[in-house]
Amino acid sequence: MEAQKYPAAKSRPMSEKKAENQRIWRIFLSGVIMVAPLLLLTLRLWQVQVVQSPEHQRRIQRQSIRPILLNPVRGRMLTAGGEVLVGNRNSYDLVFHISEMRQPGRRDKTMNYVMACASRLAVVVGREHQLTMPRIKKHFEQQLVMPIEVITDLNQAEIARVLEMSPPIPGVEVMPQLERDYPHPGVATHLTGFTGMKWPDGRSKVGDEFALVYVSKEQFGREGLEAYYDDELRGRPGLRQLRVDTLGYVHEELPGTSLPIDGYDLHLTVDLQAQISADIAMQGQRGALVVVDVETGGVLAMASAPTYDASNMTQEIYDGLRTNEKERPLVNRAVNGSYMPGSIVKPLVLAAALEHGVFKPDEFYHCTGSYLVGNVPIRCVKTWGHGDIDAIRAITVSCNPFFIYAGVECTLERLTPVFSAAGIGERCGIDYPEIQRGLLPSRALARRRWKRNWLMIDTAYVSIGQGAIEMTPLQAAMMTASLANGGRLLRPYLVQSITTAEGRRVRETPVQIRHRLPVSAENLAVVREGMIAAVTASDGSARGLERADIPLAAKTGTAEVGSRSNRHKNAWVVCYGPLPVPRFALACIIEEGDTGGRTAVPIAAQFLRLWQSRGGDIAGVSSQVGATTPAP
Repeated sequence: MEAQKYPAAKSRPMSEKKAENQRIWRIFLSGVIMVAPLLLLTLRLWQVQVVQSPEHQRRIQRQSIRPILLNPVRGRMLTAGGEVLVGNRNSYDLVFHISEMRQPGRRDKTMNYVMACASRLAVVVGREHQLTMPRIKKHFEQQLVMPIEVITDLNQAEIARVLEMSPPIPGVEVMPQLERDYPHPGVATHLTGFTGMKWPDGRSKVGDEFALVYVSKEQFGREGLEAYYDDELRGRPGLRQLRVDTLGYVHEELPGTSLPIDGYDLHLTVDLQAQISADIAMQGQRGALVVVDVETGGVLAMASAPTYDASNMTQEIYDGLRTNEKERPLVNRAVNGSYMPGSIVKPLVLAAALEHGVFKPDEFYHCTGSYLVGNVPIRCVKTWGHGDIDAIRAITVSCNPFFIYAGVECTLERLTPVFSAAGIGERCGIDYPEIQRGLLPSRALARRRWKRNWLMIDTAYVSIGQGAIEMTPLQAAMMTASLANGGRLLRPYLVQSITTAEGRRVRETPVQIRHRLPVSAENLAVVREGMIAAVTASDGSARGLERADIPLAAKTGTAEVGSRSNRHKNAWVVCYGPLPVPRFALACIIEEGDTGGRTAVPIAAQFLRLWQSRGGDIAGVSSQVGATTPAP
């Protein structure tokens, strides 16, 4: 009996122990299940509140703070004498601050109230307002913290009427805006260009600290120097920060506003009296007139005609100018007009012929009135010929057969280096939007353009400035300057220096030599003597320049262009002076003229007379253009 009881008594503790172990595991697992989520929640709270706290603060800031860019004052353009050519003026706009016009209830009530106020003020001002419901709705959704324009460009009488009315209407302000000011309307318009308005990229200017930066429209350069020097003129914006409520209305202005940095001023090489005289002389013409300093390359005057007035530019006026294909008033012909040069290249042809021994200065050529190339006669300006003439006389009377013979004997391979050194076929490198490079004659050009080899007749025509050769008026002026200064082809420039609004100099433009003519001083002297005789001789091609009362050296040119149905002549004159120490070089082209002597010369003479009568210091122009040591 005892043997049977003992195993039974021993089995009960084992069962109880096993059950006890199971209870312990259940309690442990239950504890883990209960504690683990709390641990995970605690970890997540630590991550959100500690680790990610800076990021959340930035997000909250982006939702409640509205950073606003403050536009800087655009830089001015001043002439060589310090006169303001392009400045700034205040215009006044009527604007609404919608945060101050908020009405109780739904947003529609505020929108309707804004529209009603605009209509009320329009009656007071006497002009239609510019608001529409879609525009107001868009403003609510995108730029609620910014003022909205109601009526722009108020005059003094309109401002007075608004100020009388504004106290009963909260949120109304007459806000000053800066616009471009032109003290000399219509002067140097192609040179300076004009500005437009656009929405700037605010984020790129203040970094990525804010997801959205509120901006107002700013000026940007659309043409001319305004476009070329846009970065320097524009300045750097400032930043203002506003705190808004949950609906986007302004709550308060935060400290820490950074002021904008005004744009730089451009000090030009332009002589104001020379520029005004050039614009007057070119009125009613189609063409260009350029005057440069022969020692520095600084542009003293640059006129293109027809022109326009930037002081009253609107989008409608701009669209009309842009679509005028016949007159092309937006094109600066001085820089971006490419023309066959006619006889103004003859000084280069003579220089090459003298340099390579085709002619000697005292050698004569017999002109019969034409030069025969194969079966094609190319006629002289004098039908019955000039007879025996030397190099100086050939320049004086612009004898075509002489220069055709000189060019053909010299060959294209010897002419091209002189043309190239004079800048033909190469952009001048001026600090201005420059597109044209002219056209340098070459055998490759004939194969590319005409699908044939270069012929002798091509060289004949190029030698008198016809056919496969083109120049811009600026290139012609720089070529003429190189003949005057001993063979140095300079880089032209318009901006002498750049300064801050306070007058601190930021940049100075040095004199740069682009090329040197591969011609000896003795041969250049022969060329210059012929150009002097072209003005002083009784039958000189530029005889009319004597009316300018300035001792000059010159060369005229007449280029026949266009198809048979549209055949016409472009008239040229280039000159430099005053002699014996030249200070300026001039190039003038008149489209659809008669001859250089009868069309371009009178306009150049008129310009020079006007320049002197307006007090222009023609003999000392370099004193205004800050010459610096030439770059090698």
